[in-house]
Amino acid sequence: MTMRPGAQLDFREALNSLASAQKTSKGAPAYSRYINRRLGRVFAAAAYSRGLTPNQVTLISAIATFSGLALLILTDPTTGTALLVTTLLVLGYALDSADGQLARLTGTGSAAGEWLDHTVDAFKEGSLHLCVLICWWRYLDLETAWLI
Repeated sequence: MTMRPGAQLDFREALNSLASAQKTSKGAPAYSRYINRRLGRVFAAAAYSRGLTPNQVTLISAIATFSGLALLILTDPTTGTALLVTTLLVLGYALDSADGQLARLTGTGSAAGEWLDHTVDAFKEGSLHLCVLICWWRYLDLETAWLI
């Protein structure tokens, strides 16, 4: 799927190229298969057409995700907050899919980029659960046993 050197695709061509070269869906959860990868493909094509690098997409993904997590622990849980947190998390995870797709499209994947991606992913995974716990502790009247 890597492009020819010097070739420049428009958004639609990049999107079509990405659609024809997805990772196998074998064993992938339904959310990843039907939502995350599809959104990621659109974001990867958009990032490509704007000249972003995979590492820049990883950093934008981290900003979206950690902004959502910060809202989760710093603001009262309301319907509006829940929708905003959900939107930021969906955006962050879709961009996390996009960075790898963009690297495959452009042939610019690197060990450092993969390390950055996996490091950000590891912080996301642990932080999400911790932030939900903090939110519950701060805003819900729950017995300690439920928090543990």
